[in-house]
Amino acid sequence: MIRVNLIKTEKKEFEAPAPSIDGEAAARKGGPEPVNVLIIAAFAAAAVLGILLKRSIDVERRELAAAQAEKKTLEPVVAKLAAIGEQRAFLEKKINLISDLKARQGDAVRLMEALSTALPNWVWLSEARFTRRTIQIKGKALTNIQISDYMHNLELSGLFDFVSLLGSTQKALGGTTYLEFTLDANVPGPGGTPPVPAAKAKGSP
Repeated sequence: MIRVNLIKTEKKEFEAPAPSIDGEAAARKGGPEPVNVLIIAAFAAAAVLGILLKRSIDVERRELAAAQAEKKTLEPVVAKLAAIGEQRAFLEKKINLISDLKARQGDAVRLMEALSTALPNWVWLSEARFTRRTIQIKGKALTNIQISDYMHNLELSGLFDFVSLLGSTQKALGGTTYLEFTLDANVPGPGGTPPVPAAKAKGSP
């Protein structure tokens, strides 16, 4: 016996599930976001820069350590050279001082000899004070004529110019009268005569 199903068969339609929001975004973007790529690149660049900077610092530290070691090695040599330089400067200063004193001593001796040689009889010197270009002479004489003769002799010596009498005072000692006089004269020559301490050229009797 044949049966025929006359009931209309309902066709079931299957709908595809709706895509999720994340899936749509991924499909729309098609890959990772550009912002994330930039951040990763920045971190990578910072890491590379940090490595290079550390290497540079290490090199500088090694060079600094080598320089400090070399400086420490050379410190005794530098100290020795400084000591030698100071000793040399001291010796040069001492030599110059001795030479200057000898030159002054020679001038002083030469002038003192001329002062003594020019003295007439009965004239004595009590003091001679030198400055740079002048000399002041103090002494004693019995008469003004003897003082005048002494001034003339000083000019004839060729070591003194413009000999002048600054003053004379009459004194008495044990019933004898005498004159205390003061003379002034120029000392010619290049640079003049260096100053020397006041000295007594010849004592009074």
